[in-house]
Amino acid sequence: MDLGAFCQIEKLEQIMKNNNIYVPRLRGLRLMSKEEPFSRKEIEEIAKNEGLYRCLCLCESNFIIDAGWIECSERTRQIEEKYLEFEYTAGVRDLVPIEVKWDRLHGKKRKAFKYVIKQAKKDVFKQYEVWNKYCGCGDVLYIHARIGGGNWDYYKDEVENQPWFIEKIDDNFDSTYCDIYAKIGE
Repeated sequence: MDLGAFCQIEKLEQIMKNNNIYVPRLRGLRLMSKEEPFSRKEIEEIAKNEGLYRCLCLCESNFIIDAGWIECSERTRQIEEKYLEFEYTAGVRDLVPIEVKWDRLHGKKRKAFKYVIKQAKKDVFKQYEVWNKYCGCGDVLYIHARIGGGNWDYYKDEVENQPWFIEKIDDNFDSTYCDIYAKIGE
C-alpha cells in the first residue's frame, strides 16, 4: 500500500470528482506533476529487496513458487537461516534478508531462487517504468486501488472503458493493489 498516496486522498478527491473519475476500492492518489522519477540505481535497489523478500516467501512456502500461503514455524525459520543472510539489531533478526547464501543452494531450490529473483526484477522495472513515464505530467493523476491481480477481472470494464483511463499496472509487492493512471484537466 502506498501510504504517501493514501494521505493525499482527501486533498485530491475533488480532482477526481471534477474529472468524473470513480475507482472502486480507492487507496491513494498522487498528482504526477509533483512526483519525481526513480533513478535506475533506486529501481535496482528496490528490485534487489523485492527479490530477497520473494526468496524469504519461497522458504516459508516450502519452495513452492506462487504458493499463495506461507508457514511460520521453527522449521521454516531454520530454512530461512540456512539459505538467507539476515542483519541482527540488538540480537533480534530483521524481517527482510540482506543476501542469499548461494553456496548452500543447489538443484531445484537454486533454480527456484533464481526464478523468483528474476521475476521480481522484471515486475519492479515494469512498474517503475510506467511511473517514470508519467512523472512531471500536469494532466495525469495516479490512483492506487485494491483492484489488482484477480480482482481486476471484476472491475476491468468499469474502469478501463472510461475516457480518462490511460494505463493500469499491478503493484509489484502486492498484486491485489494496482496503479491506475488517469487523464485529468490541467
